[in-house]
Amino acid sequence: MASAGHTVILAADGSEALEKVRDEEIDVIVTDLRMPVLNGLRLIRQLRDAGDTIPIVAISRANADRLMLAQDYGANAAVSKPLDREQFLEVVERIVGDTRDDWSDAWIHPEFGSVGER
Repeated sequence: MASAGHTVILAADGSEALEKVRDEEIDVIVTDLRMPVLNGLRLIRQLRDAGDTIPIVAISRANADRLMLAQDYGANAAVSKPLDREQFLEVVERIVGDTRDDWSDAWIHPEFGSVGER
């Protein structure tokens, strides 16, 4: 993402990511669902339970059900690995640029990468 003109702030795990969210101005969070200490699902849940509205893209090699669960927890998009760079950047740009307040019906299909309504 850095090569696409974005500043990237790395976190080793979900717990460190929570600290970075408190300390930095962040436009979008990209989280893997599998991380040590605090996994991606718990990170998403904690952010949303705290009322945080930062757009979140969940990524994983997990099956579609797990990616849909990430969206149920509050992720704005769920994308399966391996990631296609262009499609992934398109998803990030669309989410960052979208002004809608309610993402509950948006779904990034893990196989096709397109935004649609559930």
